[in-house]
Amino acid sequence: MTALPVSSLPAVPSHRFIGAGTPMRDLVRAYPWHTTALGAIDSWPASLRTCVGVVLHAAQPMFLYWGEELVQVYNDAFVPCFGADKHPAALGQSGPACWAEAWPTVGPQIEHVRRGGEPQLYANQLVPIVRNGRLEDVYWNYSYTPVFDDRDRVGGVLVVCTETTTQVLAERRRHALDLLGRALLACRTDADVAAAIARCAADHPRDLRGVEMLRGESSATVVSDLDAGLVVVQGAELQPCAELALVFDVAPQVPVDGACRQFLAQFTASVCATLSRLEADRALALAMAESDRLHGDLDATARIKDEFLAVLGHELRNPLAPIVTALKLMKLGAAHAADTGHQQDVIERQVDHLVRLVDDLLDVSRLARGKVELRKQTTPLADILNRAIELTAPLIEQKQHRLLVDVPTVGWHGDPARLAQVVANLLNNAARYTPHGGHITVSTRVRGADLHIQVTDDGNGIPASLMPHIFDLFVQGSRKLDRAKGGLGIGLALAHNLVRMHGGAIQAYSGGEGRGSTFTIHLPDSVVVEAEPVAVAAPAAPAAQAASASQPGASVRVLVVDDNQDAADSLAELLGALGYEASVAYDPAQAIAAASVAMPQVAILDIGLPGMDGFELAGRLRALPHGAAVTLIALSGYGRADDKARSSAAGFNAHLVKPVNLGDLQTALP
Repeated sequence: MTALPVSSLPAVPSHRFIGAGTPMRDLVRAYPWHTTALGAIDSWPASLRTCVGVVLHAAQPMFLYWGEELVQVYNDAFVPCFGADKHPAALGQSGPACWAEAWPTVGPQIEHVRRGGEPQLYANQLVPIVRNGRLEDVYWNYSYTPVFDDRDRVGGVLVVCTETTTQVLAERRRHALDLLGRALLACRTDADVAAAIARCAADHPRDLRGVEMLRGESSATVVSDLDAGLVVVQGAELQPCAELALVFDVAPQVPVDGACRQFLAQFTASVCATLSRLEADRALALAMAESDRLHGDLDATARIKDEFLAVLGHELRNPLAPIVTALKLMKLGAAHAADTGHQQDVIERQVDHLVRLVDDLLDVSRLARGKVELRKQTTPLADILNRAIELTAPLIEQKQHRLLVDVPTVGWHGDPARLAQVVANLLNNAARYTPHGGHITVSTRVRGADLHIQVTDDGNGIPASLMPHIFDLFVQGSRKLDRAKGGLGIGLALAHNLVRMHGGAIQAYSGGEGRGSTFTIHLPDSVVVEAEPVAVAAPAAPAAQAASASQPGASVRVLVVDDNQDAADSLAELLGALGYEASVAYDPAQAIAAASVAMPQVAILDIGLPGMDGFELAGRLRALPHGAAVTLIALSGYGRADDKARSSAAGFNAHLVKPVNLGDLQTALP
């Protein structure tokens, strides 16, 4: 074989592990490494040479930290990540000096690996860095791998990384646009749109510091100011949305590049589409209003007829439990020559209420025209709300709701029956549309002569689509089987009209489906006097207390606790007629106070008490001195087997179902 001349052999570059022909390989080859802690290239250990060779010949972005000073070497693939600020000065520089702004994040991670920790992998990690003259949010997928030197110690850390900023920002902005689109769907006015825009900006502070919507002539004169981070997008540039501009205050850590501008344009397009929809809705509403006006007379005639039938079915409630109990008392009282005056008062009060409803139903056409005459008088507010609660108690007890009532001792001037009707309608709705075991609150607030009554529940809530029509006649939420007979959708319309007749207003609020609802009644200039506080307890009728000691209950003290005063008083009189020494309390606090003074031998507790249910009250009574010996009887409108089992588990000796059967009552009593 003939040997080639030496001059014909290809030139082999020195330090072949570095390579040549790319900007970074040439920079590494020419760099004065003898001025760094790594020393001259000829003195590099084999491990460092090998690792530098891997980095410089890799197609994926790589970074090498070596030695205690973490001197840096990186490849061509990593250069674009620097921007215009750090490269080529970063070559041969120590890590903490080069990445001062990011070192609080990456420094501990690198040190963890250098000190023997397991290699780490980070996905879409936010590591802000200074590039292109500003501190930018930059996201990375990267890993740290220890590199061992010739003495088998960790001599450096190899970083394999990929910048994911573009993908992260694209996903984040897509999510922001999706949420904005959902919020805009619920908008009904331009003010709603402006609020939705502001909320979107507040929810995405890493992209936007704020967004301002300009309408009219001012929208045409505003211009962008990139130095201040303000970018203006004109609606007319995207679609027919004249005289609209959005002024975006872009977050300083986000570059205003092509992707950012596309995001802002899509944001503006969504707003334009919503405003166009609202304009179309308003035009449609005007057209529908004109159509309604043309057909108004015919519709009014049919509505008055249907309203009459609906009110008849909806408003003839059944406050018969006190009446039935009172009739039993009157029969029993006749046998014992007892005074039936109180029972007659109960029946008269309930019948008067029913007569009022019938009178109003017969004159329903006048009610539709707002010409029903109010019968105003000054009445303790507590009496009015007690009447409303009395009307709705059966449904509340049936569904085992917890009712909390907060009523100040004030008088109110107006039609008490009408206000009781309004509150009862709200309570009925709250009870009907709240799942079993829910919570209902009736609270009042007095400001000067103005009265606010608020009924709140934690039930099914009101869909946003239904809210604008909640006080329209026959409007209802979705029905389920357990509410198949739950009203005809006129209660809120009636409440709205009756409150307006008093010069007031009623408002509804709900966070949406499944988030409960709140109805607020505002009655101006109606609080006139301070009312007397409700008595803590009322003694049984004298005739009952004078019953012969030979009767079964003679000298046995019985405490009746029920927030329905007529029901409590009627039952106390019935017990008195049977020969028991009966007293009453109308709320749990009164019951505890009365038992603390003189513990009864028997306590009959309504389960559906406001503020504290009968189960909790039973436990409180048991905990009082001599409470362990008291006979507890549960009183409820709910009498299924599991309800009776729950009463038994709570320590009750018996469970009676309303209306109380006299024989069952006598069996339960000692």
